[in-house]
Amino acid sequence: MENNLELIITDDGSHSLRLSAMNEGYHSTHGALAESMHIFIQAGFREIRANPVHILEIGFGTGLNAFLTLCEAQNVQKQVFYETIEAFPIAKEIYEKLNYPQLISHSSSENFQKLHELPWNQWDRIDTDFSFRKWHTKIEEFEFAQNQFDIVYFDAFAPQFQPELWSVGVFEEMHKALKPNGILVTYCCKGEVKRDLKSVGFTIEKLPGPKGKREILRAWKNE
Repeated sequence: MENNLELIITDDGSHSLRLSAMNEGYHSTHGALAESMHIFIQAGFREIRANPVHILEIGFGTGLNAFLTLCEAQNVQKQVFYETIEAFPIAKEIYEKLNYPQLISHSSSENFQKLHELPWNQWDRIDTDFSFRKWHTKIEEFEFAQNQFDIVYFDAFAPQFQPELWSVGVFEEMHKALKPNGILVTYCCKGEVKRDLKSVGFTIEKLPGPKGKREILRAWKNE
C-alpha cells in the first residue's frame, strides 16, 4: 500500500496522504488539520462532559485525530482512553515526514512518534492521562463490547471506496458500542449514510462543515 501513497500539503499547510491507485485522500485538500479539528475535536471531543472519556476511532491513518485529541486532553486535563482500528498502517518512512508536531505542538513530537511506534493490540500510556490502544485488524473482524465508548470518530475512507465500512451492520455495532448519550462524528453527510444511521437507532444532527464541505454529521445514541 505504501507504494501508492503520495505525501501532499493541504491548504492550511498541514500534510496529508493520497492513495494514487484510488485517487482518494486521507483528508480534505482544503486543510487536513483544520478538518480534523472541526469534525473530531470541536464537534466530538469538546461535546463530551465525561471524565474519563472513552474514544473509538475508525481509521487511525496518519495519526492526526489521535494526536489532536492527546494535545486537547493535555490542555483541558481530561483523562482519555483512546482505541483505534487500522487495517493498513502506514510505514515509518511515511509518518516520520508528517508535519503535525511542528504545526500543533512541537514539544509533543515524541508523543506523535509514540502513537505510531507503540505495539499493536495492547494498552500503553502516552502520558499520565492518555491511555492508548491500537488494533491492527479490519472493523468487520473486530468484536465490540456494549456501552463501552463515549465517542466514535468515524473516519474511514469514503463510502464509494470502502462501502463495507458504511453498512447497516457496522453502524449497528457502533450503536451497540456507544454508551447512552454517546456520539458518533463523521465527515460524511450522504443521504444513505444518514438513513442507515437512523435505521439502527441514532438521532442525526447535521452541522456546518469545515472549509470546502457544507455539512458534517453528528449522531447521538439516545439514553
